[in-house]
Amino acid sequence: MSWLTHYALLFFLSMAPAILGGSTLYIEQKIYIVLIGWLLMLICSGIYRYVFGKIITVVISALWSLNLSISLFFYREHDIAFSSSIAETFINTNSSETVGMLSYNKYYVLFYICAFAVYYFFIHKAAQVSDLKTTKKSVTAFIILIAIIPFYKSLPLRNDNNSKLLAEYTLLNTPFYNAAALIRTLHENRKIRRIPSQKVEFQYNKNSDNTEVYILIIGESVRRDHLGIYGYQHDTTPNLMKEKSHLILFNQAYSPAPVTILSVPISLSNIGLEQLQDKNHYADNIVSLANHAGFKTYWLSNQGEGNQKTSVISVIANMAQNKKWNEFIGYDEELLPYLDSALNESSAQKKLIILHTYGSHEPACNRFPNQYLKKFTQEDDDNCYDSSIAYTDKLINDIIEKVKDKPASILYFSDHALQRLDKNREVRYHHGVNTPRKEAYDIPLFIWYSPSTVKPIISNEVLNKPYSTANNYWLLSSWLGIEHHSPNKCYSPLADCYQPRSPIMVIDGNKNLLKYDLLSSEEQEPQ
Repeated sequence: MSWLTHYALLFFLSMAPAILGGSTLYIEQKIYIVLIGWLLMLICSGIYRYVFGKIITVVISALWSLNLSISLFFYREHDIAFSSSIAETFINTNSSETVGMLSYNKYYVLFYICAFAVYYFFIHKAAQVSDLKTTKKSVTAFIILIAIIPFYKSLPLRNDNNSKLLAEYTLLNTPFYNAAALIRTLHENRKIRRIPSQKVEFQYNKNSDNTEVYILIIGESVRRDHLGIYGYQHDTTPNLMKEKSHLILFNQAYSPAPVTILSVPISLSNIGLEQLQDKNHYADNIVSLANHAGFKTYWLSNQGEGNQKTSVISVIANMAQNKKWNEFIGYDEELLPYLDSALNESSAQKKLIILHTYGSHEPACNRFPNQYLKKFTQEDDDNCYDSSIAYTDKLINDIIEKVKDKPASILYFSDHALQRLDKNREVRYHHGVNTPRKEAYDIPLFIWYSPSTVKPIISNEVLNKPYSTANNYWLLSSWLGIEHHSPNKCYSPLADCYQPRSPIMVIDGNKNLLKYDLLSSEEQEPQ
């Protein structure tokens, strides 16, 4: 083949990242991606004859193929683009989950290998016709294009340009645009590291009651409409139904975000959805508050210990006086021995014990022992998901049995829900990230009180009103008997002065602020 044919093939190959970038990339970014990618391949083919050139070619081939594979995976499996929230989740994912994810998606690993081979092969072939003159011109053009990017970023062409870091924006204009999310995440992690050093001025009164043990269960990926106690057609919560007289059941609870990495810190902290850029607000959270109020605090997690430098959840968890993580993510019942130790530990202090469970996280069939799989329907995915909820119902009942003779209370809420239908209207439970539907936020929330405690009287009017767990800091404070010297205390449904916030605001996986009522449902528009 002639040099023109080789260079033309490289040009067509450089279009692949722009095509897989989808609608999240602007047209000018796609043009840049193609040009930058083509010039990189021309440069690699020009220096391929040298040992360092072959090494550079291998590295660029690997990164190019990785970017393509990531884009293809999230487009085909979730119809979303790779984002900083997803990047943060991956950074805080343990090795067993990573291996598990790869095993479920082995075809994308095969795609990566094939893409790498194709990219490397085309450069290898083009190197046979490459000359020094073309290589020098390619290097010059590449440097000029990169140098123009800061100037282009400063132009008022796009509203979101100013909010982007220069390195982040530069990568968005290259075939490695998914790495921009990592740059944003690393920038955010610098703010996370400062959270523990922030001092909080607490102002509150402590109300006296006889409750000694408070257990906060943070659920995972549970949809409200799949709980029998909320009217679901299948009996997924037989144990909770038996305890209904001891429950305060919130009928319209919504999570603030569709992913754990965002929803859990918001649901535990005194932070508004418009304040997320200032991570110092996370220092004022229910754990630090309970510590200040004299509680003995525990954090027991089946979600794995994240890095305090990269995860707000881990920062909050490590504020607890006692903490325990499963070394490997297992079944949630593995937390029960840790709970026993916390309950049996002698203390004159009241106890706040937080259990961070793995609930119904996809794939749901991995969240419970095989003997608990039940056939509710003809759909395997529905059976797995509903069985995981029935397993959680059993877990909560086991916890109730441990404390029913104590002055104790249990508060349960799910961090977020899952969407059930994919874009082909097939049953597949998945996270809503970039364009979430209403169902991604519809969660269960209830409080159980033992017979020896005083269960508050809450009107049905309050229980039937929309409530966002973005206000959980105030609800959890009231539940613990802490009354803040702040008008925001009235955001708690347990407060006499309760004032519901309207409209219900949520964020997507990229922290864009949205009105819940304006979102589509999965029935209207599956994702």
